[in-house]
This record gives sequence, structure tokens and C-alpha cells, in this order.
Amino acid sequence: MSLQNLHDILKAVIFPEVTPPAQRFNLTEDDYRYLYQCMSMWPRESRHPSYHQADNYVKFWMYGDSTQAPIPGVRIFNKVGWSYGFLTDIAYIVDLERGVEFFLSGTIHVNADQVYNDGLYEYDEIGLPFFSQLGKLIYDYELQRPRKVKPNLEKFRIVNSEQ
Repeated sequence: MSLQNLHDILKAVIFPEVTPPAQRFNLTEDDYRYLYQCMSMWPRESRHPSYHQADNYVKFWMYGDSTQAPIPGVRIFNKVGWSYGFLTDIAYIVDLERGVEFFLSGTIHVNADQVYNDGLYEYDEIGLPFFSQLGKLIYDYELQRPRKVKPNLEKFRIVNSEQ
């Protein structure tokens, strides 16, 4: 599946109300609420299954190479892929406290020896730092960018979370 298709699917999930009817998913309000909760959950918030990884485990944008605590108010609604030297993250990133929102989707190939299934990939050295640094750079830009209209992010305040 192409990165563009994944990005478009995420947009349809996040904003079904502006997605053409033929491209919407057949989900209820409760389905969307549950999906948003699962997609934005930090590993420490999951009870079933329980994860013992740091919060950066599946949040490549902004936190991929870091063990720093997430910025208060920031939620990342995303899905990652991690296989054979490819890292992918499609995300809708919101800062509920500062009124910032943006989509960010990307894939990087980190397989210097070009041998697949050998378990030798540069995830930690190249891939995750790339995602983390680029995500932080764009987040910092979005914090400063003037907005004519402040987004309504209320539907992204997830119940049973720390936000």
C-alpha cells in the first residue's frame, strides 16, 4: 500500500465528516471514539495488552529516538510499520493545550547492506532519529505558525487518559 493511501485512510478516520461518503468507513460514534483512544494511547496507558516499553515505542514522530516524557497535552493518533529495514509512521498530531494540529506521514528505508531478513537494520542509528528530529522540527514550526482559525480539538480529548 502506498504512503499516500495510508495518509488518506488516516485523514478519513480522523475527519469522517469531511470525507466523501463513498470513502468513509461504516463506523459509529462509539467506534470512532474507541479507535481514537487506541490510536493515541501511549504504551504506558495500555492495560490490555500491557506494554513495558517506553512511550517512544510506537510514536516515531517526535519521540522515536528519545525516552523523554511526552509533552503535556500532546496526543499522537498514529499507526506505525516496522519491518525489513522500513519504518513508516502515519500520524495526526495534536497539542490540546496550545491548539496545534497537523498530519505527518513518512517512510524511511534503513538497510545499508541491502540484505533482507538478516535482522541488520539501522533503525536506532538512522531511522528513529530521523523521525524524531523531523517531527520535533515540524511541531516547533506549527507552534509558531499563525492561524486564522483555531481548531476545535475537543473530540480528541480522550477519556481514561492523562490528558
